[in-house]
Amino acid sequence: MNKRFTYQMPTKIVYGNNELENIDKYIDGRKTLLITSAGFVKRGLVDKIKALTNSIVNVISEVKSHPEFKDLEAIYSKVHKIEFELILAIGGGSVIDASKFFSVYNQKKEYQFVEDIIKGKLPKKDYRLIPIISVPTTAGTGSEITPWATIWDMSEKKKYSLHLTNLFSEIAIYDSTLTLSVPKDITIQTGLDTLSHALESIWNKNANEITINYAIKSAKLIVENLVALSNNLENLNYRDKVLKASMYAGLAFSNTQTALAHAMSYYITTYKGIPHGIACSFTLPLLIDNIIGKYDFIDNALTEIFGELSSNKLKDILKELNISTEFSSYTIDKEELIKLQISLKKESRANNSLVTISF
Repeated sequence: MNKRFTYQMPTKIVYGNNELENIDKYIDGRKTLLITSAGFVKRGLVDKIKALTNSIVNVISEVKSHPEFKDLEAIYSKVHKIEFELILAIGGGSVIDASKFFSVYNQKKEYQFVEDIIKGKLPKKDYRLIPIISVPTTAGTGSEITPWATIWDMSEKKKYSLHLTNLFSEIAIYDSTLTLSVPKDITIQTGLDTLSHALESIWNKNANEITINYAIKSAKLIVENLVALSNNLENLNYRDKVLKASMYAGLAFSNTQTALAHAMSYYITTYKGIPHGIACSFTLPLLIDNIIGKYDFIDNALTEIFGELSSNKLKDILKELNISTEFSSYTIDKEELIKLQISLKKESRANNSLVTISF
C-alpha cells in the first residue's frame, strides 16, 4: 500500500431519497441537455424532470446499453447542433459514459476528434468539456464519480476507455428511489460490479489508506445486503445500502482504477457475451485465494469484509445469487484460457493488480 499518495475527488456528491426533486437548484439556470435512455421516457421520467425545471432545452434518449463508437457517432453531431451549457445524465453506466463522450469537443465539434483521443491517435489536449450532472439509476457503475468512460468496439472485439484527468462530473446525485425499478438480473449484476470495484481497489498497486477505507465500507455493504435485496427488490432500505456501496466503491476505484478481474472480464464479455457484472465478479474467489497471506493490509481488509480470511463467504454469496465460479460454466475451456491470459498483456488494468494467477 502506498504510504505517500494523493487523492482527488472534485465531484460534489449529493445523497438522499427524492433528491432529484431539487434538480432545478443544481442546474442553476443553465441551458441543459437531458441525456437518458428510451426506457425512462416511457416511464415518464423525462416529463417529471421537465416539470421540475424550465432549463431543459432538448432530450437525447437514444443511448443504448454498452455504447459502441458506431452508436455514439450517429448521436454526436445531433448533440452538438443543440445550444446548451450543461448535460444532465440520468440512467445507468451506459448513459453516463455516453454523456461523458458527448461532453468532449474541439473547436469544430468533430466526432472523429473524440474517437481519435480515445484510440490514442491524438494527444489528450486541445479539447473542451461541457459540465455534467450525473444521476445514476443503477447501483454499480461508479461512472458518476470517476474520470473515465467505457466505450466498446465490437468490430475490433475491444473495449476502450476515455480517460481525461478532468472528466469528473460536476455533481453526482444519488437518489435510491430511482433504483427501485431495476430488475433482479441487473440489480445482481451491478451489485457484483460494485463488489469487484471495491475488492480490486484493495489488491491494487495504487491503493492507499483513503481508497482502502472506502473499499471496505463498500464491500461490507454488498456482502450484507445484495442477497437480501435480490429477494426483496422493492425494499428501499436495501436499495439505499447497495447504492451507498456503489458510491463508496466509486470513491475508491476512481483513484486506483480496477485490476485483474476487470481486465479478464473484457475478453469474457467481448467473446462470450457474458454481462459485465458477472464477467468481472465470478473470478473474485479465485483471486482472493491467490492473494491471501501475501500482504498484511489485504489480509486485514478481507477479514474485516468477510469476517474470515478465506473466499468461502463470497462463494456462498455467489451460489445464493446463482453465479457459477467455474470458467467452464461460461464455455471457457483450457485453450481459451490461454487466449484469455494472452489478452491480459494488452490490458492496462491487469498491471494494477497485486494478484497474479496462472491458468
